[in-house]
Amino acid sequence: DPLHKVTIIPSGMALGVTMQLPEEDRHIYRSDYILDRLVVMFGGRIAEELVFGISSTGAADDLMRATALARSMVREWGMSTELGPMAWGSQNQVFLGEDLVQTRDYSDETARVIDEETERILREQQDRCRDTLTEYRHGLDFVARALLEHETISGEEVDRLIAVSRDGSQAGDTASSGPSPDTQSDTDPPPAAGNGSGAPADAPTPAA
Repeated sequence: DPLHKVTIIPSGMALGVTMQLPEEDRHIYRSDYILDRLVVMFGGRIAEELVFGISSTGAADDLMRATALARSMVREWGMSTELGPMAWGSQNQVFLGEDLVQTRDYSDETARVIDEETERILREQQDRCRDTLTEYRHGLDFVARALLEHETISGEEVDRLIAVSRDGSQAGDTASSGPSPDTQSDTDPPPAAGNGSGAPADAPTPAA
């Protein structure tokens, strides 16, 4: 989905929001779309690790949503090659709270495989996110600097900043890791436009 805006203005319990607007209404979700959503959910945590070298509790909600989504892929939507086209657990069980007291229609061995497949999916998409942000690290610094100055920037501005950062890197104007937030250079981004608030990104809602 196209990026609409990014803001670091707190909204509810979130310290910032990345808002995407779907180009069309969706009633079904392809597996590749869901995997891409997981990559997006890891963005904040991986960016924190790349910039500060440490993780914090800031990504707690993202991790919870990513885990629920990956588990739904495995347990409900038949998107695990290891388990095949099978589904365990019903929406009624979850709604009635039965799933929370370990009522289930599969064995301990199947539960173990579900956990392993869920972890595999999450680790693979976390690695994809890390590879992407490492490749675009210079752009990440540009966007971070613009957000510190303006608090909210549009999706178009994010695209422009990343394009400018890549042009500068390819020309050898900056180090491959990009400028630090407090370092100015000839390729510093011009002022970003716009101010406002964001909203949570659209994503499939797992039943469990």
